[in-house]
Amino acid sequence: MMFPKSKPWRSEKHRRLIASMNCAICGRHAPSQCAHVNFGKGLGLKTSDALAFPACPSCHRNHDSGGMPREERWRREWEYVDATRSKLIRRNQWATETEAEYQAAIQPLARVVHGEAAPA
Repeated sequence: MMFPKSKPWRSEKHRRLIASMNCAICGRHAPSQCAHVNFGKGLGLKTSDALAFPACPSCHRNHDSGGMPREERWRREWEYVDATRSKLIRRNQWATETEAEYQAAIQPLARVVHGEAAPA
């Protein structure tokens, strides 16, 4: 039996907001690129825009190319997304829709990184 793929949430406004931030990895001043977590990607699968963080071109390229154990990458992705979410919440730029999408999308990564459901 075939199951339809669910489409991840997309928001150009949110991606542009992420790209306007400093790099979450090295701190390089904006503009950045909107980088997505690699957890759950592959074979044409994409991740939600709610699981994105700002990365300068060099850090984005290095992050996507690997070079570290998967578990380490997943932990770092959690930290980058969490820090980005926190900054945008403090700025009142984290929309209600984004939060709802984030809560749904973060669950699989939360189970791997923390062995539990994501904190609210």
